[in-house]
Amino acid sequence: MRQRTILITGASDGIGLELVRQLRRGRTRVLGIARRPATALDAGPHSDSCRVDLAQPFAAAIVAEFLRRRGVDALDLLIHCAAVGSYGPVEAQAAGEIDALLDINLCAPLALTHALLPALARGAGRVVLIGSVAAALPVPDYAVYGATKAALEGFARSLRVELRGQVGVQVIHPGATRTAMHAKAGAPLERIGWAHFPPPARVAQQIRRAIAGGAPVATIGTGNRLLRGAGRHLGWITDPLARRRAAPAAQVLEPPAVHRMRHCVVTGGADGIGRAVAERYARAGYALTIIDRDAGRATAVCQAIQAAGGVAGAICVDLVRRDAVPAVLRQLAALPRADVVVHSAGISAVGRFAGQPFARQQAVLDVNLRAPLQLTAGLLRAGLLAPGATLVFIASLAVFTGYPGAAVYAASKAGLAAYARSLRAALAGRGLRVLTVYPGPTRTAHARRYSPDNRREHRRMPPERLAGLLAAAVTRGAATLIPGPANRLVATIGRLAPALTEAAMRWTILDKLPQAGMPGADRPEPQ
Repeated sequence: MRQRTILITGASDGIGLELVRQLRRGRTRVLGIARRPATALDAGPHSDSCRVDLAQPFAAAIVAEFLRRRGVDALDLLIHCAAVGSYGPVEAQAAGEIDALLDINLCAPLALTHALLPALARGAGRVVLIGSVAAALPVPDYAVYGATKAALEGFARSLRVELRGQVGVQVIHPGATRTAMHAKAGAPLERIGWAHFPPPARVAQQIRRAIAGGAPVATIGTGNRLLRGAGRHLGWITDPLARRRAAPAAQVLEPPAVHRMRHCVVTGGADGIGRAVAERYARAGYALTIIDRDAGRATAVCQAIQAAGGVAGAICVDLVRRDAVPAVLRQLAALPRADVVVHSAGISAVGRFAGQPFARQQAVLDVNLRAPLQLTAGLLRAGLLAPGATLVFIASLAVFTGYPGAAVYAASKAGLAAYARSLRAALAGRGLRVLTVYPGPTRTAHARRYSPDNRREHRRMPPERLAGLLAAAVTRGAATLIPGPANRLVATIGRLAPALTEAAMRWTILDKLPQAGMPGADRPEPQ
């Protein structure tokens, strides 16, 4: 009989270390992944460890080789416990700090899952992602951390549909736990009540029970379940409370000058939704700065705006590159402060997660999530936003419905929406506003390129209409926009009856991938 094998990340401290100690009892073989030396695991006869920094892009390959050398052909459980935190205002976080949170909390679990899916399939195993109650709440002092945990849940929801019958996918949400992560993140321990948090041994025990129970989504503790439920369904209560609890601004911005020409910055402004938004604001008299990787199209849009009497310029960079945002910030520093910033740039990788190269999916995370987080922090840090400015984040209806066949895209948009929610609470006292837009199917080249079925393209919302609704929402100071009654109905169903929308997305997207010849369309087989 094959020995049961469990692999746990973050195994040198906190919840991860406690899970190693508790799960290695009996004949179960428990393998840990940690940045610290193996001695920190208090290794027993059925445990071993791989020392690797999960923030490094080659980490998944190192872990796969570690398993191969130990003769591990099949995995029963892969538990993603490794995580780091960061506490404080968004602008106080250095770019490297934001990168570390994204790399360790989000990119590493996805990359490792991708690399080890064949072993999990051979063992009829399960991926367990340790989330957080923070994923469902506005957390102004932990905005990036909350975004990474929300992205994990968005990923799991879609991946679960893709892997049904092959590999299980479970998300477990603990609440605040008495680990060293809070001190490392710079949180004021006395203020947050750290001494009263449950110890990691108790939380690990509850996680073990949740794993045994097998529910796709589990929350640890009655209080945390109530808190998570409130965050998901009672935002009209939780969000104002978060705004009141957010740290007050050191300086409230002065009212905008009447004589200054207003300035709108749009990422992805050379095509699709971004272009429609740029043209809409140009007609309203704003100076436009378009950020896009397509220099030809961006220049053409600017020339068209200029020909109509407007003012427009382009910053041509590829946001998938880590050095793109600093370059953008340097150029924006020479321009008037922005009154409206629209994060519209986005890419996708349609096809089953297991069947696509992870590099393509990493690019989706970099463009859709890393770039807007880094750009927003940089704008705040450098004081490049005008008084009363609005930050607009283009999320997706997939936040409510899931997106099997584009699980990483769904993750990126879930993370972006969670970040915007926390940022809204953080900036409310500074006179800055945040709008999150959840477009449904839109008549753009992006949708045409990534959809397996374009026969009903004429029913999709024109981007010009969406741009008008977005501009109106900015004017009235709205917090969220789900454009169109049909999309609002779908979002409501997705919140209240998620199984229905997941089944619908499977039928309309996932099952049609093979006929459309999408990459990774076929069901993955164990190697």
